[in-house]
Amino acid sequence: MKSIFTVLAFLPLILVAQTRIPITNNMVINSNSNIKFIPGDYVFADPELNGVIQITGKQNILLDGDSCTVNGTNFGGYMIKIDNSSNIRIQNFDSVFNYKYAVYITNSSHININGNDFSRNKVDSSGWIDVWADYQSALGGGVMMYQCRSANIFNNIMKYQNDGIALYHCDSIRAYDNDFAWNTSYGIRMFWTDSCHLYNNLASHINRPLTDPSDCGALLMIVSNENRVENNDLSWSGDGVFLGQYQHSATPNNNYFAYNECSFSPHNAIEATFADGNVYKHNKCNYSDYGFWLGYSFNTIVDSNEVIANFHSGIAIDRGFNNFLSHNTVKGNPMGIELWKGSPISGYSTQLSKDYYIRNNLFEGNSLALSSINTLHLVATGNQFNYNQNPSIYLEATSTQDTISNNDFRMPTAYHINNASSNDIYAPGNSFEPNDSALIAGKILDKDDNGAKGKVNWFPCNTGPAPVYQESPPCDLAEPLSVWYAYPATGYPGPRITDSVSFDSTEKMTGNASVKLVSGKGEDVALNYRPSDDSLSQWSLTSADTLYFWVRTIKNVIIGFQYFHIRIGDDAGNYYKYTALASLLTSAHLNWKRYKVPLTGNSQFNRSMVGTMSLDKVNYVEFHADTWDYGFTLWLDGVQFHPCSPVTGIPGERTTGVNPLLIWPNPVSGTGWIRYQLEAEGTVSLEMFDAQGTKVKVLDQGYRQPGTYTIPVAAGSLSSGIYLIRLTTPTGSTTRKLILIK
Repeated sequence: MKSIFTVLAFLPLILVAQTRIPITNNMVINSNSNIKFIPGDYVFADPELNGVIQITGKQNILLDGDSCTVNGTNFGGYMIKIDNSSNIRIQNFDSVFNYKYAVYITNSSHININGNDFSRNKVDSSGWIDVWADYQSALGGGVMMYQCRSANIFNNIMKYQNDGIALYHCDSIRAYDNDFAWNTSYGIRMFWTDSCHLYNNLASHINRPLTDPSDCGALLMIVSNENRVENNDLSWSGDGVFLGQYQHSATPNNNYFAYNECSFSPHNAIEATFADGNVYKHNKCNYSDYGFWLGYSFNTIVDSNEVIANFHSGIAIDRGFNNFLSHNTVKGNPMGIELWKGSPISGYSTQLSKDYYIRNNLFEGNSLALSSINTLHLVATGNQFNYNQNPSIYLEATSTQDTISNNDFRMPTAYHINNASSNDIYAPGNSFEPNDSALIAGKILDKDDNGAKGKVNWFPCNTGPAPVYQESPPCDLAEPLSVWYAYPATGYPGPRITDSVSFDSTEKMTGNASVKLVSGKGEDVALNYRPSDDSLSQWSLTSADTLYFWVRTIKNVIIGFQYFHIRIGDDAGNYYKYTALASLLTSAHLNWKRYKVPLTGNSQFNRSMVGTMSLDKVNYVEFHADTWDYGFTLWLDGVQFHPCSPVTGIPGERTTGVNPLLIWPNPVSGTGWIRYQLEAEGTVSLEMFDAQGTKVKVLDQGYRQPGTYTIPVAAGSLSSGIYLIRLTTPTGSTTRKLILIK
């Protein structure tokens, strides 16, 4: 195995005079040649497949094609063919096109290819690609190298063809600052190729438009080891990276991938199968079918990557072992991390799913954050589980070797932990918010709820903040300082465009703003309400009879809404489901419509029950919509139950530790909202101070009646940093910290 640090420098040419000659067909180049081709538009086919320009057994050659275009006419043969040669430089060709490969090199070393446009050579749009085929079946494109080493390929354009570069049985190749975008097979194809450095390349939009794109990709690495892949754009391709080792080699891969953009893949941002010892750091693996698909991978490090809004799972690993997943941001996925032991594959039937170390990751806004099925020895520690839907951790048929410790679980819609296995789980030292023993026990589904399940031993736990209850719903749930999340569901394959939720102060029907959901793909999206400031809804709706809401939509012109329902649920997995006519949302296309949902249900909103739901302890409201893969925009406003609670301070937020001053979101980026509660009439002052105590802004001031007031706060000319917001009322003053990020 050659070291990645093998010297790749181009050896100096023997100082010979430059020769200016035209390109001719079947042109044989001798050693020690320094050729500047005469500019022109050349047309040469190569039916013999021996190359228009031929270099065999030669050394020390420079070919400069500045202002030359060469047309191969029929996508066959090669413009330059090199064999058994060394110290060759090819540079500055304006365009070489309509060949199978512009340059075809075998058994050679110390090659420099720079500053050329080798685009629009052989291209296919249909047909399945055999990723295991050797160089004899090379598909065509810019440059093909077989059994070559020590080469530099840089500052070239190789687009609109099958491959950018294809490297078969090579080593010590540097490819950098090239444009390989919009090819139909691979940007870079590597086959039994080691110790290469690929960096700063553009290899986006690699797809075969007439077939399943999963067989093509920005970077293909078949049994290729000890490579470094850094700072490349590998986005919008069938796969960003595909790495395979299946039954062909027991040598560890030990490839290093860092700072690559691999998002928007219709298949996988990064796929590595049957792979050993790879490291993935600081990559972006977002908005794809899967962020990482690492089936049968082991001894792998996945660290500090961004894994957001993928269509099925953020990180999925079937029968992997000894894998370390740490410091990743895993947000907005149907499943954040998914581990399991699937059906056995020939040659790997004894491989188990085991030994996972999942540490210091941020899981936020996933439908299910971490799923472990038939997996032995899962260690999850130091992770942050924020606002996931149901549940934060799911365990099924796992072993008693699992440890879940020192994690921070914050405000899931349903469960912190669902132990669906029959084994006990060791889970001490975790923080649960809100911190109330009865609430925590209710949000851990285990033997205490079902005798067939194992026990989750969660004592002792760390002390967290006392629970703050929202005892009745606000008069309008769609007002700022409430918190709305969009939870995705799995569905049709293909990249998800992130589901974004914001407050819209322009398009609204009541109050200060409406809630706006933009879903790029339009699969089943759950728009979920939470109260502000990490308080916990605990409403009794037994005296309420109706849910009212305004809705406005923008649907895709091809298809309307196919699915619509509302859930009203508790904090233990039970809910009422109100299945509505999808046409209700379709009829709200570009129009505000107001709907009434009787809590007992009716013919328009048919009510069914999951679990043992009761209206005396409601935890959340959730709106589900689906356009079958076509994307939509939806606004909600005036979301309220009847009869609405009177406005006496902050509606419903009455408990120990009521805070009359709330900031959302915090940190603030762009525009945030400050809501304050005034219990007695009088003069009010709402002021903003910097960290040194200097007043920078008066946000609100004057004589006010009792009630609740919502004030916008914008970054404006203020710098990023920590500020203090001070509310002064006739009954005293309150100060809260605001973090501003620009």
